[in-house]
Amino acid sequence: MSGQAEGWQHSQPMPMRGSPCVVTERNALANLGRIPIDPRIFLFSDSDRAVPSDWGFVASVRPGVPPEGVMAELDAWLKQYPEAWLAVDMRDGVIPPSISGDINEMLRTFPRTVLVIVSDDSKNHQWPRWEFP
Repeated sequence: MSGQAEGWQHSQPMPMRGSPCVVTERNALANLGRIPIDPRIFLFSDSDRAVPSDWGFVASVRPGVPPEGVMAELDAWLKQYPEAWLAVDMRDGVIPPSISGDINEMLRTFPRTVLVIVSDDSKNHQWPRWEFP
């Protein structure tokens, strides 16, 4: 990250473990269509209403379920889909994931490739933008 508060100066050509990328849903679908692999992707979101047709869904919030319960479901997902990517829904109007601890630390240490889906990837974000060359 740049040493300044305005965010990342450079994009990242591919998301990878330990280095999530921010991307809009539209750009994620476009980039995924251009890469030589076809990863299975699950959207970690507050609802399955906005899941792209070929992606799966993992609930990031459940009424009455504490963060530990949401994390237990995510742990089960990790075991069931060992090669899948996680797309974390951070778009405007979406309830942030109910997790214990800091979301940025969780994403940085998450044992999978992570896409952070945002409404506008030109804004300043915690992570670099995914810009496939």
